[in-house]
Amino acid sequence: MEDPRVQRIEEAQAFADKRADDLDESIRELGERVLQLVKRFESLEQRFEDALAHQAEGDSADDEVPPHSGRLPGGR
Repeated sequence: MEDPRVQRIEEAQAFADKRADDLDESIRELGERVLQLVKRFESLEQRFEDALAHQAEGDSADDEVPPHSGRLPGGR
């Protein structure tokens, strides 16, 4: 029969191994989420730069009224 102290040590080691594996998986998942956020920020940054460039060009877009703005064309 095995010594109870050895059994407790083995159980603690198995628990520590499981916890380490769980933490590794969590870190991997968080890393993937960070990469997704970086890609999203890059996309938003590009869209923002494009919008600023479009606005700087002084296109006739200022005359257009978005349908959701609640304003009428011609400043009414």
